[in-house]
Amino acid sequence: MQDPAIIRGLYAITPDRTDDDLLISQVEQVINGGVKLIQYRAKTIGKNQKKLQASALKELCDKRNVRLIINDDIELSMHLDAFGVHLGKDDDTINKARKILGPNKCIGISCYNSIDRAKEAHKDRADYIAFGAFYPTPTKPHAPRASAELIAQARTFCKLPIVAIGGITLENIPNLLDKNINAVALISSIFNAGNIEARTRKICNLLESNQHE
Repeated sequence: MQDPAIIRGLYAITPDRTDDDLLISQVEQVINGGVKLIQYRAKTIGKNQKKLQASALKELCDKRNVRLIINDDIELSMHLDAFGVHLGKDDDTINKARKILGPNKCIGISCYNSIDRAKEAHKDRADYIAFGAFYPTPTKPHAPRASAELIAQARTFCKLPIVAIGGITLENIPNLLDKNINAVALISSIFNAGNIEARTRKICNLLESNQHE
């Protein structure tokens, strides 16, 4: 289990990029903007390219003292000695991930809009849970919609860090700041920005100032 304080602020999730150099460059800009937690998520490229991209990102993150979580792939996370893995409903179980990765790696779980899934993740000792989508998202246009009431319900039994995801932007982040979440996960809003570093820094500063209030 990881220190819950690690899951906080802006949680950057990589977009699908077939251009390896572009991906690395964009992740470096996000890191320059202040992100300390990145999830490598690749759904459209082959296994070999995925391994190359993830290895390059791990090297970059290690140099910059940034934690890298691998989406959906326990074996790749183990191979890279990454910070941890993030699992969805069609992926392996927490118990399998813990058995392979060991007790000290971070395991995050997508709970979508399901309080039952959150209860199961809490029972199985996940390190954080993610709810979403809170807003329409181009990454998952048919994603179930989560609500602030869902977070409040989860907080009645769960002290784990909660991550909000799905269609979150600089403009709508303020709507989530008083909802008792620990982190917000963004993809398009930062990686598709005209100035990735500046956009990232602005969001990081917004979240940081809220957490210090």
